[in-house]
Amino acid sequence: MLQLKAALVSIAAEFTGKYSPFQSVQISPAGVDNGVFVASTDKGNIACLAYDPAGKADESIQIIPSKELIAACKPIKTAERELRITDNSGLVTTYRKTTSEAKELSIQRSQVEFPDLAKAIRDCINRWTALPETSKTAGRYDQLYLQKAIKGLSAFDSSIVMSAFDGGPLRLETDDNNVIILVMPQEARPIPSLPDWICKYAQRE
Repeated sequence: MLQLKAALVSIAAEFTGKYSPFQSVQISPAGVDNGVFVASTDKGNIACLAYDPAGKADESIQIIPSKELIAACKPIKTAERELRITDNSGLVTTYRKTTSEAKELSIQRSQVEFPDLAKAIRDCINRWTALPETSKTAGRYDQLYLQKAIKGLSAFDSSIVMSAFDGGPLRLETDDNNVIILVMPQEARPIPSLPDWICKYAQRE
């Protein structure tokens, strides 16, 4: 049985690919203690990683997110939604202030092994920790992926945290660090110098 914040599945579904093995959202236990990881990636161009510290999972599964499941899990500002998965059945419960409602859904599991996203992240972390704090390059990022990342995170807050690492992805995340979107650069470039016009603007009285 798996139990987690439904919104995380809805957001992760935005970052899946069209073809196997990138079509699925992976839900897996975070370790010995409670907690659930949610992950998805579109051929390595963009990756979504999320963590629900209150989630519970006794197995790791890959699910193909249907339109019905995405709609049922979609976050709303006036209520919390929880997803429970048992075998091939899902139950999304919407908890409002005074009432709750539940919707049963069928869950389509993927039998294809999930991409080794963890290794890619591990390689990034090894590079980040080995580099000095000051980056020497900037990345050129596809605006479509940036828009998708910002849209996904906007369900939780009106502001997000953004940071970038030399040779690695642009990192967008929530204040509580429980949802992280990594947007991979299409090209590494030297950090651009400030244009003259903005320097002149700054000197205005």
